[in-house]
Amino acid sequence: MNKFVKRIFFGIIYVAILILGCSNQIYISILFLFVGVIGNLELKKLLYNQGIKIDTWPAIFLGVCGYFSVIYPEIISIFIIALLGYLMMTTFYSKKISFPKIGSTLFSICYIFLPLALAVPIAKHNDIFEPSILISLFILIWASDSWAYVTGSIFGKRKLLEKISPNKTWEGFIGSFLLTSITGGIVGLKYLDISFVEGIFLGGLTSCIGTCGDLFQSMLKRAAKVKDSGNILPGHGGILDRFDSILFCLPSYYVYFYFIRPSIFN
Repeated sequence: MNKFVKRIFFGIIYVAILILGCSNQIYISILFLFVGVIGNLELKKLLYNQGIKIDTWPAIFLGVCGYFSVIYPEIISIFIIALLGYLMMTTFYSKKISFPKIGSTLFSICYIFLPLALAVPIAKHNDIFEPSILISLFILIWASDSWAYVTGSIFGKRKLLEKISPNKTWEGFIGSFLLTSITGGIVGLKYLDISFVEGIFLGGLTSCIGTCGDLFQSMLKRAAKVKDSGNILPGHGGILDRFDSILFCLPSYYVYFYFIRPSIFN
């Protein structure tokens, strides 16, 4: 199986699993918890290559606690107690306090587990889980990546941030922004029950934030001097390679739907 066929084959499997996961709150909760654990282990390797360590098991334990406290806010006290317990343990029982290690552990929770958990509240409409909301937003994220690749391949000349991601161009970014905005208008009108204009805004937001997420992950890989964050997805790399845009977009969607446009969920 050549590289292109392998990429297409496993790309279809990846999309199918994600869409299936979106069909039910329990499915997406389990799927994204798995993604969070694997992503945390990939991040550990990326940071280790830069001489930064993570408290692996505390990070996963705290990440799981934080993850479920976002989905079920009534148990947030458990996360707070666990977090304080971790800080107290590192203060009183560690032979040497390492602030970079503590910082990287907390960063792994905020960067991976908490954003993934937001998928559940984002998909709730009047406290009912609506798969179409989540699938529509993922379509926008995938559209942003695809349009950037297509327009960048055809028109790309000027590098966007060559030191971080040499393959990204301004033409690809602008093409993604314009075409994802139009895609957002169509998807928003048809599946999200919002106006065409608001859908355009949501599509443009997705393109901008998704690109930032992609560049951030590229920066981590460049600093770690690796091409991919892992190899769990043949032809695509690791979990973080596939979820880089999603990790940035989910918090943005949450802020938009719950604070800027809260009437959508009422």
